[in-house]
Amino acid sequence: MPSSVAASEDIEGTLREPGSSGQPCVATRAVAVVRYGALVIALVDESIVPLGQGGYVLACVVIPDQNKSAIRRRVRRISPSGHRQFHWTTEEERERWAMVRVLSEEATSLIAHVRRPCTRGVHEVARAELLRALLGGLRDADVLDLVIESRQAHNDHRDRHMIAEAQRRGDANRDLSYGHADPRQEPLLWLADALAGAVAADVRKRGNYISSLPEGLLVLRRTTGR
Repeated sequence: MPSSVAASEDIEGTLREPGSSGQPCVATRAVAVVRYGALVIALVDESIVPLGQGGYVLACVVIPDQNKSAIRRRVRRISPSGHRQFHWTTEEERERWAMVRVLSEEATSLIAHVRRPCTRGVHEVARAELLRALLGGLRDADVLDLVIESRQAHNDHRDRHMIAEAQRRGDANRDLSYGHADPRQEPLLWLADALAGAVAADVRKRGNYISSLPEGLLVLRRTTGR
């Protein structure tokens, strides 16, 4: 375990079959995992809580392949304009709750990694550690395709270097394919943005979005750092 991580706690969660039953600004990034037949595409973003000692959230949404087109249409309808990109931090409560309902009804599982405290100077270290932990979970689930939201060329390079190193160390599937994408081209990423925003709101004790999710749908992992 890296020296900057003091402890880790798994809070709840199991996989669910489809159909079963004046405050600080939070900049949202997240991970959406979408099954395309034998492939799984992971779209990566993060959520930063810039208050006090701070916090860092990495989130993952898993949806069934056969529903992806219908889900795209559904999330597009949530935007008031019908085509504007959804972003949690700028949405009204009506749009936020609509996206949480889609998560509740369409996702087979939700995963979120939270690190607190997490000061600005260690954001990239935290991102790498949490992404590495997520990659381990995706490896165990036989995920073979990873798409990360672009954060500019130098940050994209940092992500690729970290993933390649994780593959060399055995922390990620050695056959994993990965690259970067623009969320404006993939509205399924909006679900991941919504999950990251909802978890960040829970970290700040603002809103009950997370508690409204069906029991067992969310796997929440909390890590302490510096």
